[in-house]
Order: sequence, then structure tokens, then C-alpha cells
Amino acid sequence: MNATQWAAWIGAIGAAANAAWNIYTKVSAGPKLELTAWGGMVQMPPPQSNPTFIKITLQNRGTAPTTVNNFSFHSYESRWKRLRRKPAGFNAVLNDYQGPPFPRPLEIGGEWVAMVRQEGKLDELICAQDGLWVAVHHSFAKHPTQVKVNDPTKKR
Repeated sequence: MNATQWAAWIGAIGAAANAAWNIYTKVSAGPKLELTAWGGMVQMPPPQSNPTFIKITLQNRGTAPTTVNNFSFHSYESRWKRLRRKPAGFNAVLNDYQGPPFPRPLEIGGEWVAMVRQEGKLDELICAQDGLWVAVHHSFAKHPTQVKVNDPTKKR
């Protein structure tokens, strides 16, 4: 191979790498939300009646800001129905909570934290077979981002 052929191969490989990089940046751009939910949390010093709470934390680890519109709770009859996006057996909208109000802009690297009392139906659903799921609805999403509520007090 002579120098012209080497230059042509280097140019072709560079163009292919550039195209792959452009595709990667296009696919990975936008907000990447990291959602966590923990049940069985207590406040110290405890308020009257010593309630337990579900702590919901949302972080934007992406490359673009977004607006958080709402949170919801869901409980599915089985994992298969959840994976197939079938209707949940229980649906509830987060309404009474301690934290910033909605809609909430979430900048790059921003965090949103809320506490919800874990009582009644929510407490029952956390202990159910498939558990309780928290979903965040935001401006860039076609489907909400969901995470299962982790409860360290739940007996396995």
C-alpha cells in the first residue's frame, strides 16, 4: 500500500468514527432522571404519633433541563403486566406531601426531594407481592420513569 491508500483508509475510519460519535451524542442527549424511593423512614425528632414516611428523591444527571409535572403511585397485579405497560390495579397521584410544589423545573444536576406519609393503603401496597411503584412525569418523557419503593422494614 502506498501513502495515498493509507490516507484514504485513515479518512474512511475517521469519517465512520465521527458518524458513530454523532449518533451517540444524539441518542444520549437530554435529561436522564435518577429516581429513588425509600419507605419506612422516620423523622428525628419524631412528630406526634411517630409516623413513617416514603422519601422520594429525583436527580437530573442528563445534559438538558426538564420540568417535573407530577408523581404518581402504582401497584400492579404482576411484573408481566408492569413490563407490558398494562393498567395498574391501583393508581394514585401524589398530592399531600412535604416538598417543593409542581410544576418544578429541574436543572442539570438538580435534585427534588419529597416526603409522603406511609399510612393506610400505601403501607399495605408496599407489603404486597409486587410492591408499590413511584412514577415521575416530566416534560421530555413519553412514558413516566418508575421505581419500586424500597422498604427496609418489609419482611422478606
